[in-house]
Amino acid sequence: MRSLSIICLTALAAVASVAAQDTTSSTTTSSTSSVSSTSASSTESTSSTDSSSDSSSATSTSTSSAASSSSTGSSSSPVFKRFMQIWLENTDYETATTLPVYQQIAEQGILLNNTYAVTHPSEPNYIAAAAGSNLGITDDAYYNIPANVSSIYDLLEDKGLKWKVYQEDIPSVGYTDFLGHNGSYVRKHDPAIIFDSVGLNQTRAQNVVPATQLASDIAAGLVPDWVFYTPNMTNDGHDSSAEVAGNWLAGFLNTTLSNQTFLQETLVLITFDENETYAKANRVWTLLMGAIPSNLKNTTDPTFYTHYSSLSTVEQNWGLGNLGRGDANKTLANVYDFVAKQINYQNVNIANGSSVSFFNETIDGLMTNKSYNATHQSSASGSASGSGSAPAASGSSTSDASILTTSAVAVSVAGAVFASLIL
Repeated sequence: MRSLSIICLTALAAVASVAAQDTTSSTTTSSTSSVSSTSASSTESTSSTDSSSDSSSATSTSTSSAASSSSTGSSSSPVFKRFMQIWLENTDYETATTLPVYQQIAEQGILLNNTYAVTHPSEPNYIAAAAGSNLGITDDAYYNIPANVSSIYDLLEDKGLKWKVYQEDIPSVGYTDFLGHNGSYVRKHDPAIIFDSVGLNQTRAQNVVPATQLASDIAAGLVPDWVFYTPNMTNDGHDSSAEVAGNWLAGFLNTTLSNQTFLQETLVLITFDENETYAKANRVWTLLMGAIPSNLKNTTDPTFYTHYSSLSTVEQNWGLGNLGRGDANKTLANVYDFVAKQINYQNVNIANGSSVSFFNETIDGLMTNKSYNATHQSSASGSASGSGSAPAASGSSTSDASILTTSAVAVSVAGAVFASLIL
């Protein structure tokens, strides 16, 4: 019987070993696949109609590409000390310009009347403004962009600059679930937490905070160099209207952003993620205010811009280099004109978007059909139920969790056989 027990113990150990090897092998394969996909996306097009031009600029997605620098323009001293973006939702340019509230707000800044979102729907535009590409995201699903994909957060930190993303109604600092507060906060409008390099990094995730912190940060002089502000789904116009969003914005500017010292140091960009009418050119109402020359208030800048321009402007202002994607494509990423003139940067003259696409088509790439992908499976169980649950995986392979379950079953069966033999 003793010999039989030893044999069974050996068999049990062997089964456990095989199960563990299978799990390790699968995890390694998943990781390798993620890296391979990232490499394969290095020639991803940033525009469905200008693919031949864009593919040359949409190069490496690795952090090493962040070290590259522009050969045109230089900034011995920054034009602005701080950069802040405020994004609203789904409004045609013509709709915003006819509403009195936006007309009044425009008197405070420079209206960029030739600015375009890069695609539809919302989420890929938020990603594009952080990564220089939509990275193949074509819908508003739950995505986890692999941690080896570089973003503006890498460029900023490499230069020693600080950043923060303020989100209205986010339930907690670094919150990663799909929804919060009955859907008034949505992950798809949070351009940082979708990147695993932020969302799965406890230190970096501390930079994704409730919007209520902004007022106290301004008062204490603690607002970082780069800021992204997302109103909730009512205040941004998504679940309400452009007029509601405009009234919220006017109130926000008159209260939270009324500190003149803060404004004088901060270039504030107000824009919409996309237009509402998909069949039209994806032109969006966009305004620069705050740290702009006083003589440019209540003026219009007809230079052609896209969401990539917010990246290129920041990159040029602080000498960050670039991500090697749409932000490095001079046809798509003109630097805001008043900044370009001060740093001797030469923009590309494109009249009224005449030689570019309507930017109203989806763009496939790295993340296409990979919503709720394997990079987040290890921490998914805690957010798989309730109002914040993520949608099921789309086109994904067997998860690490299911492999671990299979291994556990195999070990349990072997253990049962052993127990029955020794009793």
